[in-house]
Amino acid sequence: MLKKKQTQQSFLRHTLYMLNEEQIIKQAKSGDLQAFQELVEYYSHRIYSAAFRILNHKEHAEDCVQEVFIKIYHKIGSFNEQSKFSTWLYSVAVNTAIDLQRKHARHSQHESPDLDQLEASDRNTPENVAWLANVSHTTQRALMQLSDDVRIAFVLRHHEERSIEEISQILDVNPNTVKNRIFRAVARLREILQPKVGDYETVE
Repeated sequence: MLKKKQTQQSFLRHTLYMLNEEQIIKQAKSGDLQAFQELVEYYSHRIYSAAFRILNHKEHAEDCVQEVFIKIYHKIGSFNEQSKFSTWLYSVAVNTAIDLQRKHARHSQHESPDLDQLEASDRNTPENVAWLANVSHTTQRALMQLSDDVRIAFVLRHHEERSIEEISQILDVNPNTVKNRIFRAVARLREILQPKVGDYETVE
């Protein structure tokens, strides 16, 4: 019951934000700190999720979120409201994540996703939590075997649910290039994960 109520509240907050986003952005551009904080609260988890899947490192993903919103704070006055805010935001986030990845390339440490970042299970037993963690870790490791450009396109499409057109704007490449990268990602992930399918039978 509590989970259902939390889901309903989350959906309501999302709906209210989307109905008011245009006005919130205008206020943030004019220097309204409360409006900017609303942008941060709405998008920070989404940016963290994308950054983690790109960087595969909790602290680096947190650093990425912080850097992204510092950049957005200083640049929001120049944001063209004819464009989609999320497209601009994700573009900044992807570029920031790539910069951080290069910065930490020599001494990066791969981490498993935090349990609180995993999808909630209806039967949240210790066995199921461990099983979900193992599957999530395996999937994340497979993602990290993809090249940066292919992985980022896949993450934006299948985890962040961005459209092909929006991804092409975020990455500044044409839509066919985006489709090609996603196709290559799916093919490679199938190749990596298919042999492991038998290892992850449904927990009863």
